[in-house]
Amino acid sequence: MTRARIHAPLWLRISLLTALMVLLTAVVVVVWVLPDFVDQRGVVDESNDRPSPEAAKPVVPRAEQVRFARDKREAERMLQQVLERQTVLEAQQVRVWGGADYETVLMRLAEGDAEFTNKSFAAAATIYQAVTAMLVTLEASKADRLAVALEQGAQALQNYDAESARKHFTIALAIDPQHAQARRGTARAKTLDRLAGLLASGREHEQNRQWALAEEQFRAAQRLDPDSREADEGVARITAVIKQVEFHAAMSDTLTAIDSGALPEARRALERARVLNPESAEVVDAQQRLTRSIQAQKIAHHRTRAQQGEDKERWQDVIAEYKAVLAIDPQAQFALQGLPRAERLAELHAQLDNYLDAPDRLQSREPRTNADRLIQSAASLSHTGPRLRDKLAALEDLVRLASTPVAVLIRSDNQTEVSIDRVGRFGRFSESRMTLLPGTYRVRGTRVGYRDVRLEWTVTAGPVLQTIDVRCEEQI
Repeated sequence: MTRARIHAPLWLRISLLTALMVLLTAVVVVVWVLPDFVDQRGVVDESNDRPSPEAAKPVVPRAEQVRFARDKREAERMLQQVLERQTVLEAQQVRVWGGADYETVLMRLAEGDAEFTNKSFAAAATIYQAVTAMLVTLEASKADRLAVALEQGAQALQNYDAESARKHFTIALAIDPQHAQARRGTARAKTLDRLAGLLASGREHEQNRQWALAEEQFRAAQRLDPDSREADEGVARITAVIKQVEFHAAMSDTLTAIDSGALPEARRALERARVLNPESAEVVDAQQRLTRSIQAQKIAHHRTRAQQGEDKERWQDVIAEYKAVLAIDPQAQFALQGLPRAERLAELHAQLDNYLDAPDRLQSREPRTNADRLIQSAASLSHTGPRLRDKLAALEDLVRLASTPVAVLIRSDNQTEVSIDRVGRFGRFSESRMTLLPGTYRVRGTRVGYRDVRLEWTVTAGPVLQTIDVRCEEQI
């Protein structure tokens, strides 16, 4: 009755167990019942005074027979327990995960079967009991064996030992076929050799500073085994290196563009660098430098436009440009000095334009005096442009004309008293010649019994004789 190996399916094992029980029953009948029956027959024959050929054999004591049968039954009972537990564990693939401990169980079971065969039932029962305890202990160790198999499988993966990893994860799956880590570890073990090749290639490219090729290999390893820590670390490491290389390239482009005055290109390059490393002090320094360069470029632009405005004597434009400069840099000396000068010249041009646009104002003494003062003030300027000189010359001509008396002729009827406000009374006459400064005059005529005449007479500069009639002709 050797129980060394069991490979049959569960239904076949149950059938074998049933057959074994039948066989054991037959053995009991042969060993226990039949001797009793033979003994009874011997008693009957002796009572009939028949001689028995077995009378010469020694008779086994009744107590010994009872003990023998009891030991046999106990051994059978213990064997049945062993077979039941063994059948369950075999269904749980104990041959995969039991290892040397299960081999020991099988060896001890074979020893028990040998004792049973030799009818050493007490010894067999003792061994069977020990085997049952060993099977109980073996079954109770499944959780620990699972943990050990998972740990050793993971270590084998880290060591890139595919065969060992497959072995340990196979044990783990035999214990728990649905265990996620064991299933994942089994899958990883299948690709472990390819993974090792990709990682080795990635490291080689990394050593050769072939960053793009190294990244390609590490990412391929990542796709092959998403749980590979070394693949993740390789991708992270190469990504950081590529990022740093790109950062330094962007910073180099930034500084080169600043130095060459290509500020839009510098701004774009700096933005690339900022995205790659927003906390870098280099980015902050470059931004400050770029800001200063942009300001300097804007100041230079406004200064050029201001100079162009000065050349064209467009002083309001010049003022706007200097103010734009000071808004950028309040300490810009050329703007601080140029703005007041531009404002004075702008005001001077505005005053000249007021007289030139309305020359009749010069016919009045006060505006004419003010214009003359303005001309004298402008003459003291050290730098005057052609437009200013032309305006000054034009105003001087207007002032001169406005200051030159003009010959005029006043006609009357010898009956009207003629007077000119702020000039004088001229009495009665038929004609009177005189000179008047260009301007507007109020001429008045009076005559007793007639309505007064009041005329406004504008005398313009020039050589042409200007005349006016003053007569009181409407009787009252």
